[in-house]
Amino acid sequence: MMPVSTSVLLAALLCCGVAHAQPAGAQDPQAAYDLGRMVRNGIGVAREPRRAFALIESSALRGHAPAMFTASTMLAAGEGCAADLAASRRWLEAAAELQHPEALQQMAMYVQEGALGYPRDAQRAAQLLREAAHAMTHRAHGHQDQGLPASR
Repeated sequence: MMPVSTSVLLAALLCCGVAHAQPAGAQDPQAAYDLGRMVRNGIGVAREPRRAFALIESSALRGHAPAMFTASTMLAAGEGCAADLAASRRWLEAAAELQHPEALQQMAMYVQEGALGYPRDAQRAAQLLREAAHAMTHRAHGHQDQGLPASR
């Protein structure tokens, strides 16, 4: 049997009804993010985009970098919320500031293309990709990506 992380176990418990008994803000940021992903994808529960966004945003508001990145993508697509490109960019930049590899990668793509209000800049895009690779190396070595600032 595979070990189950505390946050996944908490998310599963919350999914079974406890989440309705307490506000999303009272939950652990990792558990809120895990539950939000489950609700977003319909894993073990009905797919509810608005509830998923609320859970993921509550985690992002407490500094959880993966939730910041996910909130950014949901805001850009208008998934579970009204599309808001300015808010999407703010969440993307917050996650990138915390050295979240996927955020750095996405930001590099936007800068390369001149999208999401970023000026086109091939050199900056290349720098962001180098930062993403460095951040991914840290992740591969077991450093957590939970929203703790990394030194640059």
